[in-house]
Amino acid sequence: MKLIKTNQSTYYQLFLLLLFSFLVCTSCRTKGTVLAWSKADTPEQFPEASLNLPKTGVCFSGGGTRAMNCAIGQMKGLDSIGLWDDIGYISAVSGGSWASTIFTYYRDGAENDKQLLGTIMAPGDITLENLQQMTKGFMGEVITKSLMDDLFGRLGLDLISHGILQKMDFIWIDGIGHTYLKPFGLYDPEHPKYFTLDIATRDDILARNPKLKASDFITVHKQEGDIKRPFLVVNSSLLGPNKDLPLRNPENLSVFNYTPLYIGSNYPLRITDKELIFGKTVHFNVGGGFVEPFGFGSDLLSSQNRQLSNTDATPLRVKLAKKRFEAVDATGTSSAAFGAIVSSNIFLQLSSDILLGYSLDHLIPEEEYWPISKSGVVQKAEKYRFTDGGNLENYGLITLLQRGVERIVVFINTDTPITVDLSPSANCPPQASQIDSDLFPLFGYPIGNHINNQIFTKKDFKTVYDGLSTAKKEGRSVMTKTTLRTVKNKWWGIPAGHKVEILWVYNETVPEWQNKLKEPVLNQICLGPKGQFPDFPLYKLIFENGLTKGISLTKAQVNLLYQLSAWNVYSNKEVFDFIKKKK
Repeated sequence: MKLIKTNQSTYYQLFLLLLFSFLVCTSCRTKGTVLAWSKADTPEQFPEASLNLPKTGVCFSGGGTRAMNCAIGQMKGLDSIGLWDDIGYISAVSGGSWASTIFTYYRDGAENDKQLLGTIMAPGDITLENLQQMTKGFMGEVITKSLMDDLFGRLGLDLISHGILQKMDFIWIDGIGHTYLKPFGLYDPEHPKYFTLDIATRDDILARNPKLKASDFITVHKQEGDIKRPFLVVNSSLLGPNKDLPLRNPENLSVFNYTPLYIGSNYPLRITDKELIFGKTVHFNVGGGFVEPFGFGSDLLSSQNRQLSNTDATPLRVKLAKKRFEAVDATGTSSAAFGAIVSSNIFLQLSSDILLGYSLDHLIPEEEYWPISKSGVVQKAEKYRFTDGGNLENYGLITLLQRGVERIVVFINTDTPITVDLSPSANCPPQASQIDSDLFPLFGYPIGNHINNQIFTKKDFKTVYDGLSTAKKEGRSVMTKTTLRTVKNKWWGIPAGHKVEILWVYNETVPEWQNKLKEPVLNQICLGPKGQFPDFPLYKLIFENGLTKGISLTKAQVNLLYQLSAWNVYSNKEVFDFIKKKK
């Protein structure tokens, strides 16, 4: 009995110690002043409007390491034809955001953009030997690293070290940081850093928050001789409040944006759904405005007016989040593709709880978030779960349309080959096996979670499809340029009638390029699964090189896809020149 009494006393003392530590940590959190914005009713009301950005943009789609690989080549191609100065925005998702985040913020690992973006070779100069080589600082080198080994290693280490107290929703982000961002000076868990646009915005934050230091921030890359960076928007999806998950309708996702100036979701939505298990009706708010990145996850001090200005940024007093929100959190959340599946699958959650000792839904990124009502009033903060932007819209196109962008290049870095000579219609809709499944929902053919994404007409889809199909049949780079007008979309807040020129660039086999390759390289491609490039250029999202390699690619695979992706841009300079048009 004495032993039991002693244990009870020990547990009680431990509980009091933990409670005291929590209260101390909570009370000693840094207080600060952050800027917040209510929803933008017009493009001119977005916080970046004062930057006078060109109304042009590029979208780098999701698709894991394949998408990252393609994006690096496409970035180099745009550089080689001198287009970056004419581009106002980058909108990126998932693997496309890995490349875009490094490109936008890198601080180490490459001396300049020439090193970072690699070297273009004419197709006829590519050999099996030089495909095995990577120059110092080349971004593509990290694609050869094993994210899966890093994740499983950290998962085991974290569980052993911290047990049930480990904040497991950070494991995915931690893996992304160590594998892809750390080599470029963008991840150091011992010295976390906020991100902001430039020295001016950083100094403005410091003036309002004297307890912070300049060394607490990174800014957008700016170096003499390097590319002028467009305004980056990384896209993720917001699932909902933790307390209401899992939901019956995971398609009730809303877009979430991470930029150097702000974080949030513009269009306010009131979601009504039902709990998956008990069927209880739940209501929650999402969207409605933005907050500065360093203030994301903070708690509002209660003694203040929560009404935001309709026209200007509103200063709010907060307790800053204990954990700083970093660039890795943005791109890691944008690529958490498992989130929507796990959050709505009770079988996966229960079976993982039994087999692993924890439910897989604990791995979904989580942040403290306060929505903003339609009238511009900041709501009570709750813990929300966030997931891959591709679970909602895998290109980042609608994000640019919200901002009134008029000329856009959409890089569709997919693993789905185009089936030619289809006649898509309402009675014979396109299928996911025939063309990238994130494309046709934009034209009113819903699939999966993509039920709220129509921004163009079904007739417009046939125009886009026919252009891509024709290019494939002719053996050239698979791209087509269209001029379209939007249809009204209440979910995203897109008005009807916005005119936009879009160049759709599709990752596909390009015989015109392949026929220029040296015979040994071409032979390896033609060998398919028996060669060095089994699915080139449509590398699988996972297990391209077997179960043990996860999503990593070989040096030769990375280099070959990089060269094709760059060639598709620089060999079609006249097609891309529409970006340079003036109003």
